[in-house]
Amino acid sequence: MTDRDASDPLAGFPDVLTGAEVAEILRIDPRTLAALAQSRQLPAFRAGTGVKAAWRFDKRRIVAVIEGRDPWGELPPLLGEFGPVLTAPEVATFLRYERPTVAQLAAAGVLPGAFKISTARAQWRFNKVPLLELMETPRPEDSPEDAPRE
Repeated sequence: MTDRDASDPLAGFPDVLTGAEVAEILRIDPRTLAALAQSRQLPAFRAGTGVKAAWRFDKRRIVAVIEGRDPWGELPPLLGEFGPVLTAPEVATFLRYERPTVAQLAAAGVLPGAFKISTARAQWRFNKVPLLELMETPRPEDSPEDAPRE
């Protein structure tokens, strides 16, 4: 971790946080964090499908939690500095996965908006809009609490 700016308690952290990072930041057990994410008491998204998919967290929403603000408030979309198409290395960096994992998730149809640009070498590109939709966590009242999360 690096020195933190007083205006951003999580300065130095990437835009997308892992579950382990958020559990450490909030000083809670990782299982408690997963339960809060699953029940939509804490804004989160799954980078993948199924119950084993890793939880990821928008840093700005975690800062809102820390500061006692509404973590569900309207925010400008992440990935603003990118064009409409992202490369696999960009997605890997952003979602905090290794590049081979991103390629595997794309090939399995798990990451939305993935398309292959070369059949000889599995070069993947990603439409930004479906990735943004993946990262949007609906407010708890916007969807049933027991709705399945993929």
